[in-house]
Amino acid sequence: MTHDRETVPDDIGPDTGLEPAGMVFGNVGSSEFRCVLTDPSVREMDHVELDHPTDGPVLGIVDSVELLSDLDQEKALGRLAGSPGRVTYRRVGKVSVIGRRDDRGNLYRPLTPVLPSTRVYKASRELLCSTLGMGSDRDGGVYLGKVLHSDVDVVLDPSVLVQRHVALIAKSGSGKSYTCGVLAEELNKLDVPVVVLDLHGEYRTLVSPNIVGEEYERMERFGVSPKGLGDRLLEYTLSAPGALPGAVPTLGLDIRHFKAEDLLEVMGLKNIGPSSSLLYVAMDRVRSVLGEDLDLFDLMTALQSENNPAKWPILNGLEHLKRLPFFNTAPTPLSSVVVPGKVTVIELKDIPLDIQQIGVAALLKKLFQARKDGLIPPFMLVVEEAHNFCPQGSTVITSQVLQTLASEGRKFGLGLAVVSQRPAKVDKNVLSQCGTQIILKVTNPNDLKAVVASVEGLNSRMADEIQNLPVSVALVVGGNISNPVLVEVRTRRTRHGGEAVDILGHLSSRYSRNDDGAV
Repeated sequence: MTHDRETVPDDIGPDTGLEPAGMVFGNVGSSEFRCVLTDPSVREMDHVELDHPTDGPVLGIVDSVELLSDLDQEKALGRLAGSPGRVTYRRVGKVSVIGRRDDRGNLYRPLTPVLPSTRVYKASRELLCSTLGMGSDRDGGVYLGKVLHSDVDVVLDPSVLVQRHVALIAKSGSGKSYTCGVLAEELNKLDVPVVVLDLHGEYRTLVSPNIVGEEYERMERFGVSPKGLGDRLLEYTLSAPGALPGAVPTLGLDIRHFKAEDLLEVMGLKNIGPSSSLLYVAMDRVRSVLGEDLDLFDLMTALQSENNPAKWPILNGLEHLKRLPFFNTAPTPLSSVVVPGKVTVIELKDIPLDIQQIGVAALLKKLFQARKDGLIPPFMLVVEEAHNFCPQGSTVITSQVLQTLASEGRKFGLGLAVVSQRPAKVDKNVLSQCGTQIILKVTNPNDLKAVVASVEGLNSRMADEIQNLPVSVALVVGGNISNPVLVEVRTRRTRHGGEAVDILGHLSSRYSRNDDGAV
């Protein structure tokens, strides 16, 4: 029995007038193939396109590039000994097939391979944008940067970004807060309110334009120019007035709409047993007279009239809350916190973590209720150092409210940006709810496992690449970006406030020594 062999014509592919980057050879699979590369500019993680015999143009990504040479062991030894001889080599790329969009806009990968001898080209802007789902309208979208090694804009859909949440993950110093500043600038450009929980005082500089020399020179590549937010930036602190430079007001919070279990939770008295019923009774009694206009003073007065000694743990807890600056300040209207066209920074710097958690828990409960009631517009909440507020494997007083925001917030237009340098320490239930992932350099093995587990479509090659990403280069997937793509994050318009301290420069500017070493 004999089988006819199929033959293929020479040089398969359209005559585009462009120089091919290479040609498919050898055994070809439907999901991957090898090609000899004739264009020396093609690198790993670059996108290429080629013509499928039945499906038309398809997109692929170069997983690896290697040099195949005729230099064997004997020839190498001969060259070391001084023998003449010419070494020839060729560049061979291994390409994974991403696919193309069908008439209904669905991404699919052809189930049959391309033919050997098919010409391979660098991916065109049109195919790259249509296949990966990247918009091209900077004005109407969130302009994050450019596809690495190309001039193709990466523009995210703002509605998808807010409604499906976003995770921004990176080790310290890799550009995490810088990238988050880009997102804040872009959402502000679209008048989407942004509220930032700022633990390190990095976001105050959004007010000023970015005129740093090196960054100013890079702006031309991205088509941006310096522009501070100015009066589009609002600031509040959870510290007492005067704790921060400038006239930053203290954010006043109250306990309106709090349930008894909410109050017990922020006091750290969630499991105090039957005596907690005293709080339920006292809250009901005060509300029967004052309605929802409930404050800590009224509640303490009602409890003090009780004869039950079990009241004292609750009274001590309420007294502690009443002394905190944010509960000891007139309540700030939430309509002054979530404002269209404004970025609101909540300063948490130099506040002990347990106090941060109490203030954040109270604020988030109020914001979520106000959003459900339609009292404030849809907005994006940025939670820096998210592992402090929703840790994996343990529970803090902010855990439950963040889990609720992650699972239910999208229904009410409350978007969540989870920002962390330790994804392995972030609650998996929260991280898994983030539909858009922006991953910068991560090297910790446990954090890498957490990233791989949470990112759909991430192959082993890209997981390895995450460990070697340069500063401000991110792997982006989710939302309207259907396949993982490496993005060079654009230069910020606003000044970045999270630069590392120049230790030697700082010392030399502040201190001087004379010849005998005295300061």
